[in-house]
Amino acid sequence: MHLPGQFRLLTLHYGLYQFAVAAAIGFAGAYLLQQGFSLPQALVCFAGMLAIRCVFRFAGLGIVRRIGYRHAVALGALIGAAQFWPFFYAQTPTGLALWLLIMAFAESLYWPVYHSAVAVTGADGERGKELGVRTMIGAAVGIIGPLTGGLLMQRLGPSVNFAFGAALMIASAIPLLMMRDFDAGPVPAARHSMELIDRKAIIAFTADGWMASGLQLAWPMVLFVVLGSQYETFGLANAAAGLAGAAGAWFCGRAIDAGDRDRYLALVSIALGAGFALRAAAGWSPIAATIANATGAAVMGVYIPVLMSHIYDSAKTSGAAYRFHFAAEAGWDFGAATGCLAAALVVMLTGAPSLAVVPGALGILVLYAFVRRQPTIKAVPLTDAL
Repeated sequence: MHLPGQFRLLTLHYGLYQFAVAAAIGFAGAYLLQQGFSLPQALVCFAGMLAIRCVFRFAGLGIVRRIGYRHAVALGALIGAAQFWPFFYAQTPTGLALWLLIMAFAESLYWPVYHSAVAVTGADGERGKELGVRTMIGAAVGIIGPLTGGLLMQRLGPSVNFAFGAALMIASAIPLLMMRDFDAGPVPAARHSMELIDRKAIIAFTADGWMASGLQLAWPMVLFVVLGSQYETFGLANAAAGLAGAAGAWFCGRAIDAGDRDRYLALVSIALGAGFALRAAAGWSPIAATIANATGAAVMGVYIPVLMSHIYDSAKTSGAAYRFHFAAEAGWDFGAATGCLAAALVVMLTGAPSLAVVPGALGILVLYAFVRRQPTIKAVPLTDAL
């Protein structure tokens, strides 16, 4: 059943949550570098968080079963707001450990339920438009958020910006609590949580996570260093990138609904490869890095609707959206964690920070192979998938 009011509330939540991500969490890697972490050390921290998140996801099953999907995703957002206090003290072992644990638990609870909600509340035949609108909102927030975060970090200090990010995350839970309950299928027991899987979706999400290790985790830290380790300049560069991403999201969403996903997938794959190359070669110049950042964001504005329209359609058709995303998110965590470790190893061996993005490029071929011309299919039993 199409629940347009549900999707609007979910989109409002998304805007507030992504504002917190862009204004505060988006500066996490930069803050770690400012606290004395090297790029490989910061990447290993992110890899550790992702590994912990994989384990915590199984513990979250009982919570989701007890309080329901709507309250579980709101709880995940609220717990996420608590990460900023220990993160301020990330230079201490206790602060770093608490931040990693809180962030891992919050996201292990939040993301599978959130993606499930998007899958089941969207309208048939309008997935591309809805994702295009959502990605445009994310891109618009990606303009305002970095500007705000950079200004607060530079002028008023990290404590003020982190408090602002926490307030936004708390506010983002309100639209979720205003939603009606939604059916994302049964909540599986831990021992059965991986019995129904869609191999193609898991592989696609693993490839996406592998690429994200370069594009979303390593690259922002490289950019921060290239721009002189100035929060305000870093925020301005990401705001310009957000503007470039908004246009790509709108046009791609319309094309998906018109049946042009495969054509856009080929173009996006080529553009992603070029984006990785530009980033890898941009470490010598702030201007080159800024251009690479903006063009890469424009490509991501097209790429996200292409990938997620396929994933959400598959999840909705499976009849078990939560179980589908539970398994798919595990693939993403594995891809991103191993990608971070590979990126850290490359930097340690070469001494060139910009080359940290290179391993992530390998995910493009895998993603293209498993999303291209794949019909939406129902999940299959694990024994049949192996």
